[in-house]
Amino acid sequence: MAEKVAKLPPLGSDRPLGTQTATFDSWPAHSSGQTYGQMMLVKKQVGEGRAELTNPWDKKVIPKPKFLEQLETYLQKELRALDCPSKGPSELRLQAHREVFEYLISDFKTYRPLLAAIKNEYELVISDLHQRVRELEPLKQMLVTVSERCDQKVMQIQENQRQDLVDLRKENIRLLQRIDTMKEQEKDYIAQIDKMREELGAEYEKYKNECDQRRMLLQDLNEMRYQREQEQSVTASQAEGGTEEEVGAAASEEKELGDPVILKIALRKTREANQDLTWKLNEMDADYANVIPRRQFELLQTEYNNYKESMKAKEEENEKFTNELEALTKSYAQVVEQRDEFYTELESLKRASTPRPRWDKCGDYITGGVKRWKELTSENPRSDHLVDVLLAEITGADVSTFKQQDTFEGLGIGEDVPVYLRFEGEVKNCMLDRANTARLIKDFWKHKVAADSKVSLGNHQPMGDFLAKYLSEKYGTNKSIEWAYNLVDACRRLSFDLRIRQFHLILTGEMDEQVYHKLARVTAMMKRDLEKAADGDTVVSLDQLKASISKHLPKKTDFMIHQLVECAIRVTDSANDPTRIPLAPLFEDGEDSKVPEFVELLCSQDTQERQELAESVENALGEAAATDTEITGKELKDAMLAADSTAGKETLDYVICWCWSVQKPENATYPKTVKDVIAKLQNSAIPLL
Repeated sequence: MAEKVAKLPPLGSDRPLGTQTATFDSWPAHSSGQTYGQMMLVKKQVGEGRAELTNPWDKKVIPKPKFLEQLETYLQKELRALDCPSKGPSELRLQAHREVFEYLISDFKTYRPLLAAIKNEYELVISDLHQRVRELEPLKQMLVTVSERCDQKVMQIQENQRQDLVDLRKENIRLLQRIDTMKEQEKDYIAQIDKMREELGAEYEKYKNECDQRRMLLQDLNEMRYQREQEQSVTASQAEGGTEEEVGAAASEEKELGDPVILKIALRKTREANQDLTWKLNEMDADYANVIPRRQFELLQTEYNNYKESMKAKEEENEKFTNELEALTKSYAQVVEQRDEFYTELESLKRASTPRPRWDKCGDYITGGVKRWKELTSENPRSDHLVDVLLAEITGADVSTFKQQDTFEGLGIGEDVPVYLRFEGEVKNCMLDRANTARLIKDFWKHKVAADSKVSLGNHQPMGDFLAKYLSEKYGTNKSIEWAYNLVDACRRLSFDLRIRQFHLILTGEMDEQVYHKLARVTAMMKRDLEKAADGDTVVSLDQLKASISKHLPKKTDFMIHQLVECAIRVTDSANDPTRIPLAPLFEDGEDSKVPEFVELLCSQDTQERQELAESVENALGEAAATDTEITGKELKDAMLAADSTAGKETLDYVICWCWSVQKPENATYPKTVKDVIAKLQNSAIPLL
């Protein structure tokens, strides 16, 4: 809103100050308009015969010059009229003071040139300052933007370094904990060894005492048996009435065996010696109780040395990382400083030269990194070639498909050439874009569906023949070949688009045409069902969408249904109110005939289901799939039933007819390799049956 400025009267005879020429009055600059004299004693009559002394101030007034007072009055009046702020710089205050100064200059004719020159110099300086402010305003915005970008890069670098440091610290802590755990395990092993040694000593003592007691019992038993035998022999010889010679012989035999008393003494001495040896053995056990075998000690020593070396290596590695971090911090500071210098230099270069794209940045975002990017661009570093390489990496196509050739070379008129491409000579390259290609394919399917509806299922015209007929009717015989070659070239270049890739696979015979028809039929039935559920409205509820998906796609898992619902909410921006989902963004094509994201997800899930079914069949074939041997139709049916027990006769007949490229399953009499059968299954319409 423009500021309101009071219109000043002209600097002529009708000036508001009421003066024509200015004169200098002898009025002190420091006076405020009045002054006071000295204090005097005054005698004043207050009654008859009475008087009193007073001491009043005798005021002497020195008035301001009339011209100055008029200027100040006019200035205050203008400031109030313009509603200027009392303090601070203001354009309105400057305007009021400028007008008063102009009146002052106009009235002082003698000093007018000098005062006017001074005023003009001030005006020029103010105008120049205003112009500089206006010029620096965009630079200020650009400086703020660049500063924010630099801060973001700095924060990103710091975050990456912080994450690396955190990982190293966690690894160091984990190793220290492992060392502590191993030390605890070593202590546990030592304690177990000590305990087992004590238990072994106790068991050995028990065993030794038991052996000694058993030995003593055996000696007593032998002694008693000997005595009894002696008594029996004497008794027997007496009973038989033996002669004195026989009795003497028995006595001499007893003497040779030894005297029992002597044997007892020898046994006692032996026991005493045994006790001495036992005491010495116990003493040795007590002295060497804490001693382990040398072999075990060497093993423990070796393990301890290994742990010690590992710990030392980790400490050195940690110190190395710490030094590297410090070096990186210093390097980062230098990089920041260099960045500021380079930015200043870049700004100066931007003003002096034309900027070029930084193609080397693409290496950070493609598969293989900077090294692969250099390999791809080393032969031809021109910008047009770099653009082709980048597009090829994005779309997954070959670089040669992006070469802007002016013409195509005809493939000839042989039988091995498709009908729609049979031509000899050069064909003009029109470089069809994605939008025109998608519209052409959409119109082709419209005519194809209309033509197929007029004939029975087995009499449908092949894709290649119908494409040649369609292009000939739409563009004429002369232009149909040109459109056919350009369409095939666009399908190769734009294979990243779902609709274009699907059309190209069906056209070349790699995919069954029923994939498109059945998916289009399911999508149309879902749309019609949801429109009926909406009852004239343009939105449906979340439950209605789930019910429609489950009804028309009963084989979908809960996870796939959840993916479709999330996609519908995201596409329609219904996160705030998921109970009301618009129908138009789900099924209608977007800008440039782009496939809706909801329909594209349906196609992706269909492709995933076909891949999973093919893998299940391949696993069911077992050894035949591993060796890539040939199988028959019956073996494929058995594998299909093993992979999907719900598959009916119609589905099995379709699989046999599609994989063997026959009209009836009975005609599939020859075997085919597992590899070819699995490739056919991956491009069939099985999940949609």
